[in-house]
Amino acid sequence: MAPETLRIKCRIEELPAIGGFLINSINTDLADFTAFSPDYNAAYVTAGQAQLTAITALIIPKTLTAELKVITLRIYNNMAALPQKIDFLEGYIKRTTGLTVAAKDFGISAVRKANNKGDVEALGQALNYTLALAHNAANLPLLTAKGYTVTQQTALTTIKTQLNDDNVAQNAKENARNNLVTANAGVINAFWDILTDISDAGKRIYRSSNKKDDYTIAVLKRRIRNEALKNKMIGSVTSAGANVNGAKISMKPVLGGRTRSTKSKASSKYELKSLAATEWIVTVSAPGKVTLNRAVTIVTGQTLTQDFDLVAV
Repeated sequence: MAPETLRIKCRIEELPAIGGFLINSINTDLADFTAFSPDYNAAYVTAGQAQLTAITALIIPKTLTAELKVITLRIYNNMAALPQKIDFLEGYIKRTTGLTVAAKDFGISAVRKANNKGDVEALGQALNYTLALAHNAANLPLLTAKGYTVTQQTALTTIKTQLNDDNVAQNAKENARNNLVTANAGVINAFWDILTDISDAGKRIYRSSNKKDDYTIAVLKRRIRNEALKNKMIGSVTSAGANVNGAKISMKPVLGGRTRSTKSKASSKYELKSLAATEWIVTVSAPGKVTLNRAVTIVTGQTLTQDFDLVAV
């Protein structure tokens, strides 16, 4: 039997907020609703509040999101640590004669390309290929003789393993969240039916009043989206006490979505506006500096101040 199709008329992430607005409104105006129909009573509100809690847990699963944040942050940190390590390996490859393949065929460019694009799956595959060649029985002794240490070998192998493992884990968590929504489409639709019922009754009761807007879903969607415009992150980027001009600050939602980015000004200041109220991973990079990754939480209607101090490479 095919899964039920979602019938909601909003973005999935907006549903808890719309539900919260409508259920809080009917709770406040319950006497007017009860006067309109005995169907609207304390039990109706209590049931709606319980469903709101359950729906929020489905759409924004706290444990899964927290786990995904840890995995994603580790991926970003490994990607940030990789360039210098792969540069050193390339240097040893170019200095070594007698290798089983030419230096250009070790796949270093593919590693760099995937890393620069943030494509963790392609990066894992490229690293697998490069390290399989570099660490085979014929090539490894020659590279080691040129200075490729056991510590360097271990560091690259560890990054490769973690990236591959974390890519699998990240996909599993994202699929689990998507499957959670798909498997519970019927529950979500039933909640949407409650919200449209409240909306319909509220618009009838307050047809001649400004309170009608409190029960108009289209108006509530606009409010939510307008509130998001006020969500922002500001701060400064410095290094050893000096302002960093032109540092790139990128933000990507942990649960997926559009990346937002800007650059710091000569004053070191930056600002990112219109951010969704969710968990984000922030990446700050600048030439000659170690890339910094940090997890942050954006809250509706608030400005988050985050200062970054970059360390020289």
